[in-house]
Amino acid sequence: MTGHGEITDPESVPPELKGRVPERRTSVFKKRLADLNYEVKDLGLIDLAKDVPDDATIVIMLAPTVPLQPAEWAALSRYLDKGGRLMIALDPKADPSLGELEGKLGVKYNPAPLTDDQAFLPQRGTMADRRFAITQQFSAHASTTSLSRTVDKGMVLIDSGALEDAPLQGSAQGPKKTVTIRSQESSFLDTNDNFAFDGASEKRQRWNLAEVFEGPKLKDAEGKDRDGYRVAMFADADLFADALVQSMRGAAMVIVSGPLLDDTIKWLGGEETFVGD
Repeated sequence: MTGHGEITDPESVPPELKGRVPERRTSVFKKRLADLNYEVKDLGLIDLAKDVPDDATIVIMLAPTVPLQPAEWAALSRYLDKGGRLMIALDPKADPSLGELEGKLGVKYNPAPLTDDQAFLPQRGTMADRRFAITQQFSAHASTTSLSRTVDKGMVLIDSGALEDAPLQGSAQGPKKTVTIRSQESSFLDTNDNFAFDGASEKRQRWNLAEVFEGPKLKDAEGKDRDGYRVAMFADADLFADALVQSMRGAAMVIVSGPLLDDTIKWLGGEETFVGD
């Protein structure tokens, strides 16, 4: 998706927000999609307002800065009703809304910055380093198979928020939900943005950072059951942004979350048999 100030389309960030929203690139992200045999096409707001194209295997939304219009959320909802596959990564500095998907999936985004004063990656030697929280809490799911195998190493989060439960809307059957990544127990949401834990107003716990949703079974043209929609949602869009890593062999551009993207795309595309390869 483009046109909403996503990290895949930084040129569409409104001028008045450019100083507040960090500019990130997704060159490695797009290369990995190509390596997985996907053709990447831009889905702009003019097309999305009508409907998701029929040839879309997976729709990817990475931290829109500008809120989507109700017609766009409705198009994504109709896409899921037909068994669509959707990947959403949100960001505390971007727009936190999920439109009608909040009630459809029973989830909402809390943009308060995830902070950890015990398990974090030192970067600058300041209290701001506490926003580079480290977690080793991965559930057993196809989208986190490779992460679980390297659980001792952990994964770095950069300015993450958290996912929370929301009431389901309507009488339709809700999705099957699995929390796949949580924070460490020492982490908290820094609601007053002072990088320190305030026991009177903040809480240490394992916050939900990634969840997957599976919709009810559908019927194909012959009346046979087929899989319903699949959604993978993340509370930290920086997991999929380019990161420059220095090593003894030189500098390399990588994705912070390592194998998470590959396994997530394979699960969304119905190719979970191949995760972890």
